Amino acid sequence: MIYFNKNNLSIKTKIIIAHILFLLVVLSIFAVMYIADDVTDVRSVIIYALIFLILEQIFGAFLIYKKLNINDNEFLRYNFCRDCKQKETHIDAMLDNIFKSSPDMITFRDCKFRYAMCSKKFLDFFGYKSDNEVIGKTQFELFQTEQSLELDKYLSEVIKEKSSKTYFQRFNLDNAEYIYESTSSPIINNNEVVGILTLSRDITETIYLRKSLEYSNSKLYALIDTSPLMAYVLDKNGNFILGNARAKELFLSGIDITNTGEKVRFDIEAMKEDLLNENLRIIESGVGIEEERQMVALNGEKYWYKVNKCPMRNSDGEYYAVTTFISSIDAEKKLQEQRETYIATLSHDLKTPAIAQVRALELLLSGQLGDFNEDQKEILKLTLDSCHYMYDMVYTLLSTCKFESGEVVLNYRTLELNALIKECINEVYNFASGNSTEIRFNPGPSLTIYADKIELKRVIINLLSNAVNYAFAGSEIHILVKRIKNNVQVTVKNSSPYIEPEVMDKLFRKYVTHSEKYNKVGVGLGLYLSKIIVEAHQGKIIAKSYKDQTNIFGFLIPVGNSDLLNSEMISKSSTSIS
Repeated sequence: MIYFNKNNLSIKTKIIIAHILFLLVVLSIFAVMYIADDVTDVRSVIIYALIFLILEQIFGAFLIYKKLNINDNEFLRYNFCRDCKQKETHIDAMLDNIFKSSPDMITFRDCKFRYAMCSKKFLDFFGYKSDNEVIGKTQFELFQTEQSLELDKYLSEVIKEKSSKTYFQRFNLDNAEYIYESTSSPIINNNEVVGILTLSRDITETIYLRKSLEYSNSKLYALIDTSPLMAYVLDKNGNFILGNARAKELFLSGIDITNTGEKVRFDIEAMKEDLLNENLRIIESGVGIEEERQMVALNGEKYWYKVNKCPMRNSDGEYYAVTTFISSIDAEKKLQEQRETYIATLSHDLKTPAIAQVRALELLLSGQLGDFNEDQKEILKLTLDSCHYMYDMVYTLLSTCKFESGEVVLNYRTLELNALIKECINEVYNFASGNSTEIRFNPGPSLTIYADKIELKRVIINLLSNAVNYAFAGSEIHILVKRIKNNVQVTVKNSSPYIEPEVMDKLFRKYVTHSEKYNKVGVGLGLYLSKIIVEAHQGKIIAKSYKDQTNIFGFLIPVGNSDLLNSEMISKSSTSIS
């Protein structure tokens, strides 16, 4: 028996050897009785055989349960497997296939935590050639003491609580650490735990990815917290999901610290309803917003902020929250207001002497103060053109400032568009002739619209002047007018250098011009002012550039009707720019 216990023999081998030994003993007894003529008749043989069979069962039970150290559960497992091979071979094959092909480690232990079955993944991972090296051993014989004690604790809880237990195991093999998530479940028979089935999955890469993500998130949070932006996420019910320190301070106490270090207190409760309604509109439409807005503090002061909002999707593709980024632009706005005030004041002060110069030169050229020779007249004309150009720049600056400050109210009136275009062509005729370009306009049927004649004329002259300024010498400029439903479209087409898309996107911004690239002079306000005027007419600017060196600029505005006379944009008296 000591030999059985010390040698790594399988359960089946132990049982077979034990029964062979017993049968040899029985046969030896029969042989002795036969030699001694102690066997008298058949009846005696039968009785002796029954007695020996009973003794064999008693001996087998004693041998298996006591001396061979095999408990009843293992014996049942052995008999179950033996029956499977005889009657349910397909189940046995299926289990064998699972244990061989499973990517996870699968083990089965008895109540004494001895391994009874294990998968191929388990053997390969720990470097065992066959399950004979594992079966019958406990974790203390396979793993380090610390790992074994920890595992013993989890397995004991499974047996005690008769419930599954999930835990993590760390293994160090070949100077590398592996992390496994294991779930041990009790196998219960007659309300008693007869074994433990364990499934272990390699989560090493998942853990490292999670740590990497957490590290990246920590850097992201640190970046957001230290940035001058206010950043937060609200769900559709207005609940605060996450945000940086500045956002938390605003929602908790209503205090915001601007870029200049000023502490501003807002009534956050009064703002919540509007904030929630705005977020609901964004979630329903799926379209974010980007705008500048003023917020009124509790002290009555107004502060400028730039707000960017965009909806967030969940895993089902549904919008469920809104991400908001807010930056304080109050300092920039104040600086811009100061600059605009300075420009408006300067341009207004320059306007008077510019007009005086124009009038004086026109008086000299009229001959009322005496005659000039041709060279003198040419110099005076060039000086007058220069004064006109300076006056136009000053006028454009002043008009832009007034439009932006809301001081200009459009004076709608009935006007004939074709006649207005002809009037504009006459004003730029000399300029076009000086650039060796010709303006072509074939007016169609009379087209009456409602618009501000002075401001619309300014837009058309700006478009014509740009077209002439950049057109190739000797080329033609074409003006086209088209009625599109309740709108009218006016376009100016010329032959000039191709404008890259990234440049085209900037042309209608303030103080942006591509004059310098072509050795021209400009302040970058003409197209910007034209855009403002067109949008004030509820229209839109048109700008297209083609690689065949054809460029089209224009606008589309409503034709208008008598209802416009009752709108808030109509003023019975014109506000002139002075």
